[in-house]
Amino acid sequence: MSEIKDISKLVKESRENKGLSARQLAKLCDVSHTEINNIEKGIRVRPALLTLKGFEKYLDLDFKAIAKMVGYSDEAIKYADEEIVVSYEMFSKRLEEFEQEKKELLFEIDKKIHLGIDIKVYFDDIKEDLQESIKYSQKMENIDRLLSQLIEIRK
Repeated sequence: MSEIKDISKLVKESRENKGLSARQLAKLCDVSHTEINNIEKGIRVRPALLTLKGFEKYLDLDFKAIAKMVGYSDEAIKYADEEIVVSYEMFSKRLEEFEQEKKELLFEIDKKIHLGIDIKVYFDDIKEDLQESIKYSQKMENIDRLLSQLIEIRK
């Protein structure tokens, strides 16, 4: 990037070097040609991050440098650099990444569901064993009571 410290001159010079009209650049960046004119005249001194991402793509300007130049915070620049999509190719790539992440998350959910089912089956078996133990314990209490009664009678 040249030593120009003014976004208006930088955009105009870069656009002209690419052989683009303001209208052509506006169409590429999905903004009005008035917006491009306002940026080049110095009226709009802080273009939207999405517009700056368009300048990166279509004018070969360094996004981080021009975003910093116009006063965006490091956090805003980082977010925009990672999250703003300015082309169908990037959109398709991000969509594929999200689809892959979705598949991985669904797989993890399925694993947890199956683990939950296994745990339920295991505890159902324990519950059944405990219920049988309680029944056995009650029978033993009845036998103990009967024996105690028999012993008392015998005395």
